[in-house]
Amino acid sequence: MKPANSNYSDDENVKVGLSCIEFLDLKKADSPVLLDLRNVNSYLDFFIIATGNSSIHCRALAKDVEKMLHEAGLKQFGRTDYDSEWIIIDFGSIIVHIFTEDMRNYYQLEKLWGDSIKYVLKENSND
Repeated sequence: MKPANSNYSDDENVKVGLSCIEFLDLKKADSPVLLDLRNVNSYLDFFIIATGNSSIHCRALAKDVEKMLHEAGLKQFGRTDYDSEWIIIDFGSIIVHIFTEDMRNYYQLEKLWGDSIKYVLKENSND
């Protein structure tokens, strides 16, 4: 059984996810992506993955994303551990992963979920 979040449809979750990766890009996150896992997994819907340039930057990104998604009406599940090199924020249908560069390279979630649909920004505004 998949966790529901608000009354968001899958299309609305995609829109929120895309807004989130744009937001993360504006906050200077490296390579933010949205993975649509619905066709490759029965209990996960969407992952947002981004990289911060330090633990402090990762913490700031996580807090800003939490605030943004709360304001978008999504309900958060569990508590966030900000003192980690891999910060996970669970919003039910959308799970946000904020990594340091070393942790993102080590775990390679995009490769693990390589059969998913991957949304990226057309142009990286950080360049």
